[in-house]
Amino acid sequence: MKKILFISTLIVLLSSVSYARECKTGDIKGDAFIYSDGKKVKIIKGTNIPDPSNKIIMIFNKGGWKVDKKWGECKDHVPKQLGQISGTKINGKELVLMLNGRLHKAGGDDGHGCGWKFKGAFHQPWYDCILENWGISKRASVNKELIDELVSKGTPRNQIFMSGISCGGIDTLRHKGLYPEDFNATIAFMPNCWDRRPDTPLRKMQIDELKSFERIDALVFHSPVDGEGDWRSNSVWMKKDLGNIPGIQWIDTPGHTGKDIVVNGKKCGIKDKMKGGWEEAWPEGKEKLTSEKKFIKVDKKLYKEMKKKGAGHYLVSYSCFSYYHPMIIEFIESRI
Repeated sequence: MKKILFISTLIVLLSSVSYARECKTGDIKGDAFIYSDGKKVKIIKGTNIPDPSNKIIMIFNKGGWKVDKKWGECKDHVPKQLGQISGTKINGKELVLMLNGRLHKAGGDDGHGCGWKFKGAFHQPWYDCILENWGISKRASVNKELIDELVSKGTPRNQIFMSGISCGGIDTLRHKGLYPEDFNATIAFMPNCWDRRPDTPLRKMQIDELKSFERIDALVFHSPVDGEGDWRSNSVWMKKDLGNIPGIQWIDTPGHTGKDIVVNGKKCGIKDKMKGGWEEAWPEGKEKLTSEKKFIKVDKKLYKEMKKKGAGHYLVSYSCFSYYHPMIIEFIESRI
C-alpha cells in the first residue's frame, strides 16, 4: 500500500511541485498549498494552482480561539508532516493540502483580553465577554469565502475537504453541520475548543450545537490522552457526547506507553506535554480566578505523573502520524 502511494505521489509531484517554491525559513502568510517530502517544504502561495479541476483540495484550519495572520515558520510540524499527503493520486486527481490563511478575519478573544477587562476569569462576566467576541462562530463565513474562491477558479465543491486541529477541528465539523452543501466532508484532528473549568458553558454550547445537526460527514481522529487543558476533551468523553451523530467515522489513536505515545511500533517523541486530563475542582469561596493554576488538582500524584507525558492533542504534527495518512486518503477516495 505504502509503495503504491509513494509511486503515485512521485509521478504527480513531477508535474505539480515545479510550480512551488521551497520554503526554507520565515513565516507562511496567507493561503498556501503545501508539498512536503518530510524534510523539505514547498509552497504555492495564494489560491491559484495548475489544473484546478483535477485537484482535490484539503483545506487545513489552525487551532486556537483566535488566529494570527501568519502561520508560523515554514518548517512547522503541520506543513512538514501533513503536507506529505500532497501529490497523492485519487481517481486520476491530485490531492493537495492547503493552509487556510484567512482565519484571522473571524476575530475573537483568546481569553486574555476579557480576563484583563474583569481582572479575572472563569466567571459569568468573563464568559459573557468571550461569547460576545467569539470568533469560532464566525469561521464558517471565512471558510465559505475561501471555498467559493477555489470553486470560482475551477475546483468542484465535491473535491474540496475541510480539516483542522483543535478549534479548527470543531469549526469545520460545525461548518459541515450548518452548511452541508458547501464542501464534501470534514477531517478533524483532536477537536475541542473550550476552557478548563469543570462544567464550562463553552463546552456545553459547542457540544449541544453539534448534537443538534442531523448529520456530519466527517473522519475524526481523537486521543484518550489528548492533554489539552479543555475540560473533558479526551476521546472517552468526546466519543460519548458525539459518537451517535450520523456520518462521523472515528479513528482511535493510542494512549501512553511510558511517557510517550507509540504508533504502530514507532515512538512519536512528542515534546508537547500534557496540560490537562486530570480531575480538577473549583476553589471554594472564589468568584473568579486570575490563573489556570488556581484550579485544585484532585489527585496531585496523578497530576505530577501526567504532566510529564506527551500530549496526544499534537499527534498530527509528528512523523509517527504518517501511519494514518493512508486512512485519510482512503476516506477521501471513498467520497470522490
